[in-house]
Amino acid sequence: MNRDGTHQRDRGGQRCAAVVSDGSGLRDRAGVVDLIVRGFAEHLSALARVPVRPVTVEAADAAQLAAGIRALPADVGPVLLTHADLERTRVVQQDLRGSGVPLVLTDQDATAIALTAAVLAAVADRPTALRIGKVVVAGAQYLPILAPLLVAADVADITTWNASDAVAFPLQHVVYGADAVVDLVGALPGWVAKGRHAEIVVITRGFARTAPCAAAGLLRAALNDPAVTFDLATYRAAAQALISALTVERPLTQQNARVLTGRVTDAAGSQTHTSQTAP
Repeated sequence: MNRDGTHQRDRGGQRCAAVVSDGSGLRDRAGVVDLIVRGFAEHLSALARVPVRPVTVEAADAAQLAAGIRALPADVGPVLLTHADLERTRVVQQDLRGSGVPLVLTDQDATAIALTAAVLAAVADRPTALRIGKVVVAGAQYLPILAPLLVAADVADITTWNASDAVAFPLQHVVYGADAVVDLVGALPGWVAKGRHAEIVVITRGFARTAPCAAAGLLRAALNDPAVTFDLATYRAAAQALISALTVERPLTQQNARVLTGRVTDAAGSQTHTSQTAP
């Protein structure tokens, strides 16, 4: 912001993306929200090679957070909402989706895209399998969008499980016959790797290392093309674009991450135009 109170456009008038947070998803927000948001914005900007502005919003609830995002200056395009309370994030995204401005991606979306890519990559590692038949999502409440995204990615059978289900449905029984388990809570003990469960692929949050590539690629796609939307079809295309990072044994270097970011951008743009031309 300039000293006279007007907002300065990034890079000679170019529209920018923004990373926004109110810190409601952090246990201890004191003094760290600004640092986290600034660091994340710099990282995504380096990946996407577009300007990304860090924005911290003071908000006591979802309504105030949504209002803060609506009040962003006109040169801000798509927004990544991060480190906000899960329910607050859901309400804000749903509220802003109705108006379509600004376009809001969440860190939950990016994580779900990366984990979906990990599930799809597990299929590629099985030459005799055409696709994964059954996937169990343990701790589904922590990433509600993951199950719908797996459905969109053509996973045939999805079972969601939470710790509250343990008495009636022990996880050891729920995962029987599964091809993969996405473990969001660290709920899987040693028996998963033994006996009848030996063939199960276990995917943890650690597999979401490509989430920043998903976020940066989608933000750049939305800056490049105002027709891009953040929906399940676009997220599926982004997940498919990330699979190569998980099926080839190589470190995710900065250069590789930039390549993946570009693939996500291209996939999102292609998905948009395919949807527009479909009968």
